[in-house]
Amino acid sequence: MDIQMTSGILGIVCLGFAAIGTFLLVPNRELTGRERLGIHTMFWAFIIYAMWIIYQLVWIDKRWTTWDKYFYMSFPFLLGLLLSLLAEYNSKQPPINIEDQRIRKITTQTWNRLPTNVKRGLQATVMNMQGIPQWSELDNEIVKPGIINAAKWFPILPLPARGILHLSINDCNKLPDAVIAGALARELAHAYQSTHTPFDTDAIDKAGGTLPIKWGFKKELEALVSQK
Repeated sequence: MDIQMTSGILGIVCLGFAAIGTFLLVPNRELTGRERLGIHTMFWAFIIYAMWIIYQLVWIDKRWTTWDKYFYMSFPFLLGLLLSLLAEYNSKQPPINIEDQRIRKITTQTWNRLPTNVKRGLQATVMNMQGIPQWSELDNEIVKPGIINAAKWFPILPLPARGILHLSINDCNKLPDAVIAGALARELAHAYQSTHTPFDTDAIDKAGGTLPIKWGFKKELEALVSQK
């Protein structure tokens, strides 16, 4: 094996490891345009470089059959494309920690309906969307006792805004899907407004009734209001 071939193979291996490492570092949230460009640039750099090296080493060598040439040429392309698609899928997964399949589905659908800029604004604010069996005594100090509540945003830090969103599985089981989606949209609006006016509680409260309508949750918000 000559030096040119050895260098080419080592280059493919190193760039391949870099591409895989980039994929493993993809955050489990909505990516910014800059992050998306950087990640996919690495994947396609691997594809182009690997295909060029394989072309130089295999395609012009008459010892390889046509099918062998196509196989080796397509391998880096398929690998890079797979990493690219998986990175896109992984980056769009919301921070959901809910075991109940129905509630998890509603939460995922509600998150996916949010505008892209809103999801980016929430990507660092909402640390976790967690399902709990029922509201605890500590929760009831914030959530009014005796009233069925599907979800509640609990701020932890004001600046930068950080917090968690709890969903009571017990209460959600008593509510239709539209009401749960409306409650989620309202609490996500509170979280989103917290990133802009962290110390203005009035603005945060008002956002729960205005932002979901702008996001396309008018019917769900009406269903939530009528439920109460």
